[in-house]
Amino acid sequence: MPMWSTGNDAVAKAGACGTPVPLAVLPPQRPGLASRGRDASRAGGFTLLELVLVVLVMGLAVAISYPSLSRGSATLRLRAAGRDVLNVVRYAREKAITEQSELHLVVEKGAREVVLTDELGEGDRPYALPSDVRIDRLLLGSEEVREGPVVIRFLPNGSSTPATIVLKSDAGSALRVITEPITGGARILQGEGGPGA
Repeated sequence: MPMWSTGNDAVAKAGACGTPVPLAVLPPQRPGLASRGRDASRAGGFTLLELVLVVLVMGLAVAISYPSLSRGSATLRLRAAGRDVLNVVRYAREKAITEQSELHLVVEKGAREVVLTDELGEGDRPYALPSDVRIDRLLLGSEEVREGPVVIRFLPNGSSTPATIVLKSDAGSALRVITEPITGGARILQGEGGPGA
């Protein structure tokens, strides 16, 4: 009776007719599976403990990074508000030159808006600031205005009142919108500046 090799070096048994019947060829077993204590049905899955640990690590990463992400978005809103105020200043200058009339930009420290109006106080056009951005300081020239509104005048020749509007976000970052008296233009600078900036 001949011997058949099944890949596992098993010996064939004789069938009813006396012909050898090969045993099923089994794939060779990987060494170490049985030694790890896992059976073949669980070899590719995750345990509940592993999933819980992954969720906890992800939650911890989000909790650590959230404050810096929120500060970043507050800074973006502050910059957007600064650009909006700068655009209102530029628009007021251009409109004063084009219409050959005096325009006023009324800025009040307590309000969260700037108002563009003509010299008679008519035709108000308010521009609101975001809820987390406030007008922190107002300066006319180098003098800080502590109470009441500041009126920045834009004249038909393109000049304006020298003024600084300091915007501050609830997160603490600040920027300044500064009008130039001779050219009537404006620019943005980061930070609050000094006491007379």
